[in-house]
Amino acid sequence: MKAKVGAVILAAGSARRMGRQKLLLPLAGVPLLAHVLKTVQEMPWAACLAVIGQPQAELSRLCRNYQIPAVFNAARETGQASSVKLAVETLPEPLDGILFFPGDQPLVSKVLIEAIVSQFEQADNDKAIIVPGYQGRRYSPVLFGSHWRSHFAGLKGDTGGRQIIKSWPEWVKELDWPDPSPFYDADTWEDYLRLKQLLAT
Repeated sequence: MKAKVGAVILAAGSARRMGRQKLLLPLAGVPLLAHVLKTVQEMPWAACLAVIGQPQAELSRLCRNYQIPAVFNAARETGQASSVKLAVETLPEPLDGILFFPGDQPLVSKVLIEAIVSQFEQADNDKAIIVPGYQGRRYSPVLFGSHWRSHFAGLKGDTGGRQIIKSWPEWVKELDWPDPSPFYDADTWEDYLRLKQLLAT
């Protein structure tokens, strides 16, 4: 990894659609969030952190198990933008870009991450935004060049970096991916059961 890229795991959501703390649900013998932590921890980031919610002690302990610093978002109920802003304020300077991971995408792969970072390095522009997708639909994780760091301070609500993507589409570079599984998340109980079935086979 030539570029100095920071990694942020967003793990402070309230999981309203699930109706319970989904990130600690068991998945192939470990909490769901642990799959993301393990994959991220294996990459050579310039900086790395997780933004967590409740239960703070348990989530913080899980992050420590993977040597990933955790910061608690006391304003998490205001939406994902608060987690993004807290992460950007906490990460050290300077970084070439920041890659944001949802905590509920346990099948995210090193191959996908490496492809995203590689496309960012090829773009060689601090305004580049790398968005992976499958069959024309965009997903996460998304990498934002350092130019956007100051823009995160103005974000509000639950849309996070999508506001920036929508406002400056000319800087978005899509990465078509042949496999949808890295983008599977656990928004609902049905999603979680699907993930359990996939990891059991």
